[in-house]
Amino acid sequence: MKKPTVSTLFAGCGGDTLGFVNAGFELVYANDNNPDACDTLRKRFEKTKKEIIHKERIQKINEFKSSNVITGGFPCQGFSLAGPRQVEDKRNTLYQELKRAINQNNPKFFVAENVKGFVTIGENNKQKYFQKGEILKLGKVAAAIIKELEEVGNGYTVSRELHNAKDFGVPQDRERIIIVGVSKDIDFTFKFPKSTHGNEKHLEDYVRLNDKKLNIKGIKEDNEIFREKKGKRKDYFSSRYMSRNRIRRWDQTSFTIPAEARQVPASPDSKNMWSPKNFASGPNRPKDDAWPAFREKNAKHISKSLERLSWRQCAVIQGFPPDYPFCGDIVSKYRQIGNAVPPPLMEKIADCIMPYFEDKTVSYDD
Repeated sequence: MKKPTVSTLFAGCGGDTLGFVNAGFELVYANDNNPDACDTLRKRFEKTKKEIIHKERIQKINEFKSSNVITGGFPCQGFSLAGPRQVEDKRNTLYQELKRAINQNNPKFFVAENVKGFVTIGENNKQKYFQKGEILKLGKVAAAIIKELEEVGNGYTVSRELHNAKDFGVPQDRERIIIVGVSKDIDFTFKFPKSTHGNEKHLEDYVRLNDKKLNIKGIKEDNEIFREKKGKRKDYFSSRYMSRNRIRRWDQTSFTIPAEARQVPASPDSKNMWSPKNFASGPNRPKDDAWPAFREKNAKHISKSLERLSWRQCAVIQGFPPDYPFCGDIVSKYRQIGNAVPPPLMEKIADCIMPYFEDKTVSYDD
């Protein structure tokens, strides 16, 4: 069987790309505007003289290469719960470029990924949008975007679910919205993958940071750890960093890996955030607006053992192989890794699309 093809927009360093390739798809086109991310993609996926990776602002692309599947994790900074969440944020309109690519090529499937905050962008009310890991309803902006995606090209049946990467063997708490469109021209019922890991008896245990196969502790290299050169210490930790716990133990799953190097979780080798341990907790914890002054006044109490995870450790926590060829300086590597889709999660999505190309009419039988 000839391999089905995939194109990736907003490809970044290749999280969704790697997931689809590992599931048996052939990459025929990838686009991103970041030069370091494109260099990373070329090193990993362009192994012949054939040009696959294209660096360009997506708005300037006139013709997208045809493929069976288009993936497009349109930028999510404007939707993020950790960001400003501005409805008018220009980055929130880039889904229109995904629509344009779909309309131009009418692929059999499209897949988009976004942060949990996508569901509630623009909503200021106290309605309940999530319950026990499921989406109860979409906010008005999210619902409008989904409706537009349903109507693009010849029409698509669009499904969306909230998934946590740790439920699929990734050693990290990372909740993301997955959106899948199936062309109305084909006879296929898409089903999202079932969790493989969890607390239920029929599932595998969650993967922990100390998993021997991953060897996250053993791949630590001093020159791959971001350190901010500011103040008297060899590393500076901002009030934002110190205002919350950043340490998970080796026998736990990691906090979400962010794109900002300064905010990366601490290594489990870090004993405490503060010395003594409970220095800034309980009744001693300052109010939110008092943290900058509190941190500067008490800098001497920041634990000397505090240290961030290295960029390579973050990459493995995200689900990339340890030899994945990230390009750019250390800040760029952290950014590429933190912005990526965990490849094992996207591979599971791709596994539920592949049956169509094997002449089946449903992702799997219940």
